[in-house]
Amino acid sequence: MCKEQSSLRCDYLPGCLYKIWQDAKEFCFTTDAVFLGNFPHVVHKAKALELGCGTGAVSMLLAARGAARVTAIDCNENVTKLLRRSAADNGLEDRLTVVDGDIRDYKTLLRPESMDLVAANPPYRNSGNVRRIGTAACHELTATLEDFFKAAAFAVRYRGRFALVQLPDRFAESMQLSFKYGLQPKRLQWVHASADKPAWIFLMEMVKGGSCGLEVLPPLLMYDKNGDYTEQVKKYYATELPR
Repeated sequence: MCKEQSSLRCDYLPGCLYKIWQDAKEFCFTTDAVFLGNFPHVVHKAKALELGCGTGAVSMLLAARGAARVTAIDCNENVTKLLRRSAADNGLEDRLTVVDGDIRDYKTLLRPESMDLVAANPPYRNSGNVRRIGTAACHELTATLEDFFKAAAFAVRYRGRFALVQLPDRFAESMQLSFKYGLQPKRLQWVHASADKPAWIFLMEMVKGGSCGLEVLPPLLMYDKNGDYTEQVKKYYATELPR
């Protein structure tokens, strides 16, 4: 990690070693973003979109995995400014477009059915105690989970994919929204800290206009019995990213 000022820092994105600029006063990327960036299928020369991109970790991972064009949208100009800097430092200006905007204005920000893949790490909580750092990133202060589904369904092409990460207690809501907006759940993976712990998040990939049939993948375990990263997790931190 290279520091520039007290809260601004330059980290390295696991797997691809891209530089990623972050501000500790904002919400920095976590393993959730690393898992999401590696989860969905990326077609050849894919046009991808990240809704609520934050620092852009998912966007840059999709670019590293071969997406030809990536669009990243967020309403927080502090983080989009840093993402533009990250794109420049990694030579991604021609492939990564950063858009300042509210995803609820998706009809003015995006072209309909223009994306092969949409990814989102929406705010996890819709009520309860509000954290002091990264508030908008964690709580639905600017957009709801349904807003993300609306925007994704609008932007993704027929037979295109929408991938998201969410909390288990919002799984039923996510399933209901997927059916409401014509996004058929096709792949699901539960993520656990260890084999004896309940899942803390899930990853789901949906296909617009897809047929019925859900593949439930083996659970992703973060740590083994010795407290070390499992082989599953280590592959996401390797230099070569899975396609």
